[in-house]
Amino acid sequence: MILARLKWNTRLAEVDEFITRFTKKFNNKDLKIDVKLTDTECLIYFCKRLN
Repeated sequence: MILARLKWNTRLAEVDEFITRFTKKFNNKDLKIDVKLTDTECLIYFCKRLN
């Protein structure tokens, strides 16, 4: 699992661009991405599926 922590005021377009660059770079189709946005932080979880 890779966890990326961004500033709370990061624009959604920048979050989308970050995820797009990461998935294109590694080109892994078995990657699950979970984005959690709150008032205080922006967390991005990357998990590899085992199946």
